[in-house]
Amino acid sequence: MFKKISYDNWSKEELIKELRRIKETKYGLVWHRDLPKEKIDILINPDARTPSEMFPNEMAGKPFPILKETKSKEINGSKGKSINLLIEGDNYHSLAVLNFTHYELVDFIYIDPPYNTGIDDFVYNDKRVDKEDPFRHSKWLSFMEKRLKLAKNLLKPDGVLYISIGNDELAQLKMLCDEIFGEFNLVEVISRVAKTASNKGTQFSPSVDYLLCYTKDLQQLGKFKDIVTDEWLKLFNKVDKRGKYREISLYQAALDVRPNQNYFIICPDGSKARPPEGKVYRWTEKTLLENLKDDRVVFKRAKNSPLLDEKGKKSSWNIYTKTYLSEREEEGKRPRNFLDEFINRRGADLLSEMDIEFNYSKPVNLIKYLIQITNKGNDIVVLDFFAGSGTTGHAVLEINNEDGGSRQFILCTNNEDNNGSGLKIASDICYPRIKKVIKGYKSTKGDNVVGLGGNLKYYACDFVKAEPTDRNKRKLVDESTEMLCIRENAFDLVQDNGDFKIFKNSDKYLGIVFYEEAIGDFKKAIKKIKGHFNTYVFSLGDDPHEKQFADVKEKVALCAIPEVILKVYREIFK
Repeated sequence: MFKKISYDNWSKEELIKELRRIKETKYGLVWHRDLPKEKIDILINPDARTPSEMFPNEMAGKPFPILKETKSKEINGSKGKSINLLIEGDNYHSLAVLNFTHYELVDFIYIDPPYNTGIDDFVYNDKRVDKEDPFRHSKWLSFMEKRLKLAKNLLKPDGVLYISIGNDELAQLKMLCDEIFGEFNLVEVISRVAKTASNKGTQFSPSVDYLLCYTKDLQQLGKFKDIVTDEWLKLFNKVDKRGKYREISLYQAALDVRPNQNYFIICPDGSKARPPEGKVYRWTEKTLLENLKDDRVVFKRAKNSPLLDEKGKKSSWNIYTKTYLSEREEEGKRPRNFLDEFINRRGADLLSEMDIEFNYSKPVNLIKYLIQITNKGNDIVVLDFFAGSGTTGHAVLEINNEDGGSRQFILCTNNEDNNGSGLKIASDICYPRIKKVIKGYKSTKGDNVVGLGGNLKYYACDFVKAEPTDRNKRKLVDESTEMLCIRENAFDLVQDNGDFKIFKNSDKYLGIVFYEEAIGDFKKAIKKIKGHFNTYVFSLGDDPHEKQFADVKEKVALCAIPEVILKVYREIFK
């Protein structure tokens, strides 16, 4: 049990800060936010007497995350196509790096975090959380809160986040997401049939899990569209001069009663028809008249019409409206909030065929479906920071292969032992799976599966010291090349003389100047190259030495490093 806190030695400023912290809790969601968190953040000392003892800044002297590429794991399967990223390490560190490289650049995030059921576990503050831990739920919420806040920064204003979650933490997670994203930015809570046969559970057999869908700004979110299936297309079985259409009854018994939607319609023989008392048509009379003029209403003789004539008897007519395929395809069909086609067994079966050992993998088709209905085009950035076996990357590669798209995925996963198997999740499970999908493989059934193509770069989180010394700033710059290449999406090395480097992608150049003394040589080099340079220049402050670039100012956009990186990290680790 924690000791009672004494505020006797707290200053006025410290007391004000503490009151603000306590008041942060909203919507009735209360947990021990300041119980042990990651080693990179704040820890509580139960014997503390002052704020500095109780909430010591663990970033003092602790490292900042960077990325180091593992060149031996690079995969080049499609020249000129987008380069996908696999980042090995704690996803909190990976998200911190991505806050520098991909701030507001991500279109779509899918995550499948540990459900916190007591069966699946998770690592918190470098320790695996036991199912009997009395603070298990508090730790899980703190664990998720920090990651979701960083993830929100990565989303574009119209970006979308999907979270798979079970019943154990659904309510708490929704409240947490309402707090982080705003409850008005909830798009939907989707139910998914996860398994069709189970004898587990106490009173009910658990068969479903859920998907929470949030956006960063609902006002900017585009319209979701369901996938067009052959079965749906078959419904449009009529044709006129406008094209294929289907007929839908103007009257439907289940419609909610609305004013001005129960009225008589004059039928072809001069008789009149209206819905029964307390029932309505789908359209108002004004809308009906507009569509009659446009030849979008069909009258059909009916022996058992639900409509009534002027005398209150069954009408001889039923009335239908035309819905055209071309218009529905453009407008889009709304997806359901109940999914019954993507059971977990399909994900497990696929991994078995790929000879990949991993539990709880979601079906590839589920992720494909979510990407497709979100309707964001074929060149989006997709992130999964609980990547596990790499299902999201697999899904992106499949969709790109099907429609010729250039979607890019970013997978973040740890490299822990997979349930005592001796296999590391990032290097021995996720990476081999993505490699097989890109290059092709022979299934456990003996079938040769053709590779889908694609490119991948593999990175691992590393660290540099965080104390603001000149030596550490120099070290951060020396180790920043990979992060800058990712930020600028420029990976092709053009020139490296040791003091500066030049990289290129299809339409721009990246320049990194490691020493102020090298600016002259760098300028000579870029004058020989046609194009614009996003240039990062070493500086102990925030001055990128603009005066020294005056003669090439039209060719360069300057940033001081490491300050441009430190600015992001100060905000995250403050």
